[in-house]
Amino acid sequence: MTFYLSDLSQKLADGKCTSRELVETCLAAIDSEDGRRAFIETYETRVRDEADFIDVQRKAGRKLPPFAGIPLSIKDLYDVAGEVTRAGSTVLADAAPATADSEVVARLKRAGFILIGRANMTEFAFSGLGMNPHYGNPRSPFERDINGGRVAGGSSSGSAVSVSDGMAAVTIGSDTGGSTRAPAAYCGIVGLKPTTTRMPGAGIYPLSTSFDAAGPMSNSVECAAIMDSIMAGGTGQAESPLPLANMRIAVPVGYLTDGLDDAVAKGFDAALKRLAAAGAVISDIRINILEELRPANNPKSIVAAEAFALHRERLSGDQGDAYDPYIATRIRSGANISAADYIDQLTMRAKTKSIVQQQTRPYDALAMPTSPLVPPRICDLDTIEKMTKTNGMILRNTALANYLDRPTITIPCHRAGEAPVGFSLMGSHKHDRLLLALAAAAEPVIRG
Repeated sequence: MTFYLSDLSQKLADGKCTSRELVETCLAAIDSEDGRRAFIETYETRVRDEADFIDVQRKAGRKLPPFAGIPLSIKDLYDVAGEVTRAGSTVLADAAPATADSEVVARLKRAGFILIGRANMTEFAFSGLGMNPHYGNPRSPFERDINGGRVAGGSSSGSAVSVSDGMAAVTIGSDTGGSTRAPAAYCGIVGLKPTTTRMPGAGIYPLSTSFDAAGPMSNSVECAAIMDSIMAGGTGQAESPLPLANMRIAVPVGYLTDGLDDAVAKGFDAALKRLAAAGAVISDIRINILEELRPANNPKSIVAAEAFALHRERLSGDQGDAYDPYIATRIRSGANISAADYIDQLTMRAKTKSIVQQQTRPYDALAMPTSPLVPPRICDLDTIEKMTKTNGMILRNTALANYLDRPTITIPCHRAGEAPVGFSLMGSHKHDRLLLALAAAAEPVIRG
């Protein structure tokens, strides 16, 4: 079942469905092989009790929050009071329970959402593959039953599957190098990476404090805008579409559009043509500093340095062997980054952000394929070397938005039954709501 927040809210208010019915629909979807892969923990008893309570209150005419009784899944790195936040790992199994909900979760609860479960994810959020040897590998809906299936994208893999498979109405993930957008693209849904400072980070297990951004995934741009509003402290407003005619969209040609899978190239080009036919002005541009840097390929990255600083004690102690070997290898790549290297990277990042902002100022948004690849087959990723190479390609395009700290949204642009392809629109730093208004206009055309 495909869920849309405004529709669900209205149906609940009109008595056309109950919260308990929504919950039972989601739990039935979770009761499957891929539901068990998608979730680390589900709250079956609690979510039923909360749904029943909300239904009684609504029937009695009590005033309720706008999204009261709508099921929400959360990535396993968000704190929930009284629970251990494992971040997709077994390393933290004996950690102290959280004393309070993360601020983002608290805001969503106040808006009426009820938590249906903690979604599976890449251990410690450090991979775009979305695989997890501890809790299973969430799978993309595409060719799921062929040769063991394909990756769902990461790190918020279970979150994306929970929405694509109707296990939750909406979900929240996090995005450090593409972790909401890659899984959204691979599962055929919408994913948003906000400006980093837009969302509070309190109560979210970090990967890289310079890059981490909490973000929603959903079935539409409107749903993403509602979630973004609530998560940022608002009331849950969507954005009215801006006129598509004369919308100025720039395509950064070069490495971001090189080496695309055939399905990605076909889907992206077709969406660009539809946008142009609808009145958008499409321009190719070349951003030389990005061609020189290619931020996703930097072995001495800010993310690697910050991740290693967070994990080095555990990795060097008795818990080191409990890590996923692939994730441990990724984290240890930050061990040889000196303080001078780290400072140089921060300086270069600030310089690059300024140059790119100046060069792209004439445009309303940048457009690029979300990932150059369709979802890779899980059976092909049987060594750390293959996983490392594939991960670099999956996140090649998405990592740019994190490096520049610009809001970016991915929208499906493939036809039904085809391999999933995401079309990304990147806005300007701190202009998240403008991007959502642009995306609201472009979405029906991008989807075709």
